[in-house]
Amino acid sequence: MTILFESGIPRQEPADHRAFTGELFGRARETAELLRLLADPAVPGVLLHGLPGSGKTRLAFAVAERYRAAGGATGTPGPAELLTVDQVETDDYLALLARCAPRGAKVLATGRLSPAGAGVAYRVDPLAVPVDWSPADLDAFCRTPAVQVFTAARRAWSPGFTVTSRNQQTVGRICVELRGLPGALVLAARVAALEGVGTVLAALGGAGGGSLVAAYVEPPGPLPVPSADRSPGRGVGREAGRPSGRYGPLGADAARLMSCTPLFAGGFGPEALRAVAGIAPSAFPAALEALLDRQSLTLEDRPSGRLDGAAETRLYVPFGDLPEVRPASGPLVVLTLRHARYYARLAAGAARRLAAGDQPTALLALRAEEANLRLAVDTLARHGFTAEALDLMEQLLAHARVVSLGPDWADRPAVPLGATSPADPADPTGITGITGGRARVRLALIRAEARLIDGDHELASALLDEAEAASSLPDRSRTTPDEPSTAARLLRLRGLTGCDRDPDRALAALTGAAALLRAADDEPAALRVELEAALAEFRLGRTGPGGALAGRVLTAARRRGDVLLVGTALLHLGLLAAADGDPSASRAHYVEGLAHLRPLGAVATLGALVGLVASPLRPAPARATDAARLLGSFHPGRAGIPGDPADPDLATARLLPGIRRRLAEDEFAHALATGAATALLDLLCSLSPVLPLAESDSVEAPPRQQLTSRQLEVSLLVADGLSNHQIARRLGISEWTVVNHLRETMRRLQCSSRVGVAGWVHRSGRRAGPARSARRGPDDVTLDESVSR
Repeated sequence: MTILFESGIPRQEPADHRAFTGELFGRARETAELLRLLADPAVPGVLLHGLPGSGKTRLAFAVAERYRAAGGATGTPGPAELLTVDQVETDDYLALLARCAPRGAKVLATGRLSPAGAGVAYRVDPLAVPVDWSPADLDAFCRTPAVQVFTAARRAWSPGFTVTSRNQQTVGRICVELRGLPGALVLAARVAALEGVGTVLAALGGAGGGSLVAAYVEPPGPLPVPSADRSPGRGVGREAGRPSGRYGPLGADAARLMSCTPLFAGGFGPEALRAVAGIAPSAFPAALEALLDRQSLTLEDRPSGRLDGAAETRLYVPFGDLPEVRPASGPLVVLTLRHARYYARLAAGAARRLAAGDQPTALLALRAEEANLRLAVDTLARHGFTAEALDLMEQLLAHARVVSLGPDWADRPAVPLGATSPADPADPTGITGITGGRARVRLALIRAEARLIDGDHELASALLDEAEAASSLPDRSRTTPDEPSTAARLLRLRGLTGCDRDPDRALAALTGAAALLRAADDEPAALRVELEAALAEFRLGRTGPGGALAGRVLTAARRRGDVLLVGTALLHLGLLAAADGDPSASRAHYVEGLAHLRPLGAVATLGALVGLVASPLRPAPARATDAARLLGSFHPGRAGIPGDPADPDLATARLLPGIRRRLAEDEFAHALATGAATALLDLLCSLSPVLPLAESDSVEAPPRQQLTSRQLEVSLLVADGLSNHQIARRLGISEWTVVNHLRETMRRLQCSSRVGVAGWVHRSGRRAGPARSARRGPDDVTLDESVSR
């Protein structure tokens, strides 16, 4: 217990009192409420309690200063004397209240636990963190209290530090994974300044509850103000005065639970802790309660996965605490494998629920446990359990399809599955070191699809080549006869990667893959592939057959009760209706599709939208640009899906890096800003359809007037899927000039949209591609010239 000061009675400040100076971020409401409580004559004292590192001491100091300043600024008798105490224990707090009452003094104290029966207990919660973010809304991101604390702490060590669109992703991840705890944010800022942000990210990404303090025995105090030697100081009273009863030796069951906490990443569910520790269900509640009472663990209102769904609470190792019991090397292997296999069972159950149409809890469980699932893949791969690791990666792939997750999870194993040494750096696929033909095929297909989701068609094609080459190798890890589904996956991925070169062949491959999956009794997968085949029909200009196929998928999905597939099919029908020249039907399909997807959450909704917009079945230039526009449009309103401050889903933020890599920085920024200025529904309705050819159009019908060379260049780039902004950059002209050329082109070709221009290019046999010249020709037509004609 440390007495900071009594109002009106000077006290010696603690040695590191400098650490409490500076602006208090995000605590205006708490400050006002506490001052109101202290002004109430019926309140003898207030105890601030909450999670370790939540900023109780800092808040108490600021409130006491305001209380004292208010007393000297009024002409009325000053407020009651105030005794401010940090890190008080229950017995001490009650004694202080009894001693201060005769003097009419009040007590403002901080403590980790809330004693009953005396004074007012006030819970101090962590600071608000970003629920999601986008570079288009950087100012709002920087105003988030957690970001403000991290930035101020970082500037204390690096005065030139500022949050930019380039480091926003890193700062946001740190604030979210540290759950807005000011003490942890200050430590993260200090480590980032002194050792580099990579050290912070490595600590967040490893096991041990994601706690930054896993490598530090001495937890630092609140916001640092650098001294000459910049030596970190400890917080006030963090370890002082702990009674032996509460902080004495742990019981056997509690010690066993605590020994398992380093195995987890990013927190964990109560069920997971019990399963990994192997504690009997009857003994688990008492053991967990003992750890919660002493705050060796904290239970927070954040989701966690369960074998049968999802729970609403999650356990964390608190800031500043280290596990008190660590397993020996022998038991550690057993516990690590138990951890991996528990999460493998969790993922398998979630994947089954996804396929069966029970998506909300399945998606929540997979999202909440992403860090532990990736850790489980590493564990199984490292210990040579190739088949189990691949099974788990298949479940993660099912999740990645839904939310358009990037390929990092598929590339995590440091040692290739089934290999005895790290991968050859010269092998871009990471497949050649794997023994066993079936294992190589499975891993190649998993990684190929992950790369395809990320838009990397070149590496996806190389991985498919590896899969085909490995299909003839001896198979030593085969456990189930799934050759039809493997062949179907290979066909499907070949179709998706080859659509830009040969749409007809892609359609045939997708149709064959759907037939193989249906023969293998995998109806959900067959329906998904048929929806892709509908887009392939669309790519060939056959909107009628494409719409009919998407309609059949929609009917089957409704019959199965698959809400996710229903919403996705409706989005496809919206795109097809727009290509068919029916904007009202297109808008209606989009509205209905979003209505079905919203209950699944922002992550699944945005995943379905990006899956359509960035589909490999759309032209390459349009994919990345439209995806960036979509992210910009989705983030401000999040499609009407509010974010839960207690559970940041990072729907937009998690997709930003992958899409950003596909565009030049200025193109990405422009697309994002354009999308941010457009309502989501309007943006969907404005998507450029993809080279549809009306079956009734006559190929021989000539345009009424010939095109100029510049109009032809613009037409070729429109057919290649480029936006007006990209065409302007390619040709070195203004975007408004592109609009003028396009309007005159549509007039001369007697068509009413870009779709007609692209269709004319395709029907006339001209090859879409980069413009041949960026110079203005003598017969180029501007708006003024066309008007004069």
